[in-house]
Amino acid sequence: MTKQNIVTFAPGERILKKGEKAEKAYMIRSGTVRVYLRNNDKVVDLAKLGKDEIFGETSMFTDSEYGANVDALEETELLEITDESLKSMMESADPVLCAIVNMLIKRLNETNTKLLESETREFMDIAFV
Repeated sequence: MTKQNIVTFAPGERILKKGEKAEKAYMIRSGTVRVYLRNNDKVVDLAKLGKDEIFGETSMFTDSEYGANVDALEETELLEITDESLKSMMESADPVLCAIVNMLIKRLNETNTKLLESETREFMDIAFV
């Protein structure tokens, strides 16, 4: 497995931006982060994550862009997981486990997209009443 770096983010600092090419995932060593989507003025909070939780990994599996924004809520120390190290871990994992992980990621991405669309439609209905 390849070496992983430790990085630190200050409170309020952006860690990931929706739409950027997914090149790294992170495991939280300390601190907390906010995962959210923004569509114009509408913000949908998806998660608040803390120690030992991982984020940014779903887009890396699909070789795409990050699907959400992530900001540090407090000083946060993260373990970087590169595309190379993630691929190495997946290649050495059981094929059934890999299939399950890929299926879960696909479903999560579909759910996040539907959630944002639903929240935006609801907001538009309220705005035009």
